[in-house]
Amino acid sequence: MRAMQFTEYGGPDRLQESEIAPPAIGSDGVLISVLASSINPIDWKLASGKLRMVMPVSRPATPGFDVVGTVVELGSAVTGFAVGQRVVARIAESPGGACAELCVATLDQVTALPEGVDPESAAALPLAGMTALQALRDNCGLKLSGETRRVLIVGASGGVGHYAVQIAAASGAHVTGVCSTPNVELVRDLGADVVIDYRKQSGFETDGLYDIILDCADSHGWDAFVSVMAPRSVLALSTPGPAWLPRVALQSLSSKKVKMVMLKPNAKDLALLLGRMANGELRSVVGARYPMEQLSSAWTLAQKGGFQGKIVMLPFGAQPESSLP
Repeated sequence: MRAMQFTEYGGPDRLQESEIAPPAIGSDGVLISVLASSINPIDWKLASGKLRMVMPVSRPATPGFDVVGTVVELGSAVTGFAVGQRVVARIAESPGGACAELCVATLDQVTALPEGVDPESAAALPLAGMTALQALRDNCGLKLSGETRRVLIVGASGGVGHYAVQIAAASGAHVTGVCSTPNVELVRDLGADVVIDYRKQSGFETDGLYDIILDCADSHGWDAFVSVMAPRSVLALSTPGPAWLPRVALQSLSSKKVKMVMLKPNAKDLALLLGRMANGELRSVVGARYPMEQLSSAWTLAQKGGFQGKIVMLPFGAQPESSLP
């Protein structure tokens, strides 16, 4: 089968198309014919080698954690799915394997693609959507309905951020989103009550303090947040750098807490988000599309930034402007 791989640590230029054997499945495995995938920062961070001390990658490696596709084969212990069924998964095993014609996910990672949800939207969702959900609900204690607290989302037009705005707004929270000038209307349309354009306003001050802050940008330190945090508030970091470790260690000394978000991929949370998508309560913003063989160009754009939402990878040979069936 065709697959995009890297044989050495490095940048997007290390990616190359390869012909490799289809992956084997275990008793709890689901073999998926890939219809679409999407890019997340962890993809190119793993490939760069910067995380190899804590998350080494055996090479050659096929990246890609998010996948939408059709079931080709089921492991002997798998029930509840059928060959030919369309499914969605966030592969837990590093570095994924979805940037190929076939990939494997395990039963606890897979859920059905609901009727009415297009594959591109679903492909953008798993890693970023579950990160947003778990950060707000599990790390920050956001109630999914009947919420009244004030929430700040930094990086509100990005992959995790654009889902977080929608989840927080649907909960009933008062949402402030932070983004750049071209994305202000998008973030407002996603449900933000207030939008801060960071090109025009340097801080996060509005008319009140925040009970929950989700920082998806990792471009500010503690000093930028502490003055706008309410007592007993929580700041969650979706991409925390090492500079935050001392603050996390010392947080017991303050009523204002800092939480590092650690995604726990699971089919239940993914199904919850897809259900909201099917009901029209949640949508994916797809900022760019590339055929799989152009993964290097897609990663280059991902590292550069300047796009909205997620980058979706289409099958080998697809036209970027075409819609998936």
